[in-house]
Amino acid sequence: MKPIHLNLAARPYRDYRPVYAVVVVASLLIAFLMLNNIETWYRFRRDTGSTRTKIAQLEAQTRQEKQREEIAERQLKTLDLAVLDAQTRFVNAKLSERAFSWSALLDELESVLAQDVRLISVAPGFNPDGTISLSLNLESKSTQGMITTINRMHLDPQFNAPFPGNETFDGNVYAFTLGVQFQPPALQTSAKSSRSRR
Repeated sequence: MKPIHLNLAARPYRDYRPVYAVVVVASLLIAFLMLNNIETWYRFRRDTGSTRTKIAQLEAQTRQEKQREEIAERQLKTLDLAVLDAQTRFVNAKLSERAFSWSALLDELESVLAQDVRLISVAPGFNPDGTISLSLNLESKSTQGMITTINRMHLDPQFNAPFPGNETFDGNVYAFTLGVQFQPPALQTSAKSSRSRR
């Protein structure tokens, strides 16, 4: 005999447990992704806010630097460079005059003058470029004394471009004048250093 199976249900039974499991997992995944999106959005807002602040600070600094540059350019345009150059040359000439060493000059003249040449007077002139123009009054027993002195000055690096001036001879003494540029060792050193910097 066959067993009898009675189905008293109003509708057929279906197992929805897998569907519920999928719905729960999907809901959890959606909630996780939504939280992740919210955190990402918050981080983005925070980072862009600090970046905007930094950009605003940099733009403010740039504006300040441009204002300073404009002020400096206006100040440069108001400067009279020709007057400033003349004042600088004047100050340099005065500094050269104060730093001038008579003993060094006289020692150097003693080394270049011939034995029969005597120094009567010397008048220095201080040029704006720092060189010193010397006007020398000299006496010698012969005309050869002037030529010997000029030749010796040509050999000495501290003297430049000696040029004779007036000459007189009274029968015993030959008097003559010389103009020469004098460059003390300190001035030569500064000139060399300025040339090497260029």
